[in-house]
Amino acid sequence: MRSIESQLSEFGTSELSDAMDELGIACVLPGLSAQRMGQGRIAGRALPVHLVPKTDDPSAYRFGGGVGKPLEQVLQTMAEGDVVVMDLQGTNRASAWGGLASRLAQRRGVRGTIMWGTCRDVEEIRQVGYPVWAVGVCPRRSRNEFTFGSIGEPITISGVAISREDWIVADESGVLCVPGKSLDAVLELATRVAVQERELVGMVKDDKVTSWDAV
Repeated sequence: MRSIESQLSEFGTSELSDAMDELGIACVLPGLSAQRMGQGRIAGRALPVHLVPKTDDPSAYRFGGGVGKPLEQVLQTMAEGDVVVMDLQGTNRASAWGGLASRLAQRRGVRGTIMWGTCRDVEEIRQVGYPVWAVGVCPRRSRNEFTFGSIGEPITISGVAISREDWIVADESGVLCVPGKSLDAVLELATRVAVQERELVGMVKDDKVTSWDAV
């Protein structure tokens, strides 16, 4: 039997979004862009992370660059098959993910990182080929602006609830969350949507579109 990751990877985010729209499920995390062209599609189990705004917290401080203490806890937890989803409230003022974290995640088999905030070291991230989605880039470290909140506990981003039981799919069209409890229904409906899309594409190629309701 094929893995859930493999099944989800068959569908683009647009097809999955259409399926979940039919089911009335809020799923799309808006405003996130792939940080490398051609980085492809990822799918994996969500690892929700929440960092809390807090200025000059001694427990978050570490000299110089490298990995901040709040991020260190994430790097110690993430594992093969995970997609790290970090909630920094969409900030564009500081970054909690960069080149070192990407290198370690890649070695651990982490599928990718979703930043509800910015990333940095984007040249290094592109060089190593690790998939990152973010609201933008910012070179400033985050440890003077954020402290550790939680790992593996539910978070909500733009009205979309994300828990450890859910699945993340991301490609160059965007990022979405597939609720674990709705997985079978989403996969079934996404299959129907994909078949419909293929039939419509065939009609367009053959110049035989007579009705968009034909399939």
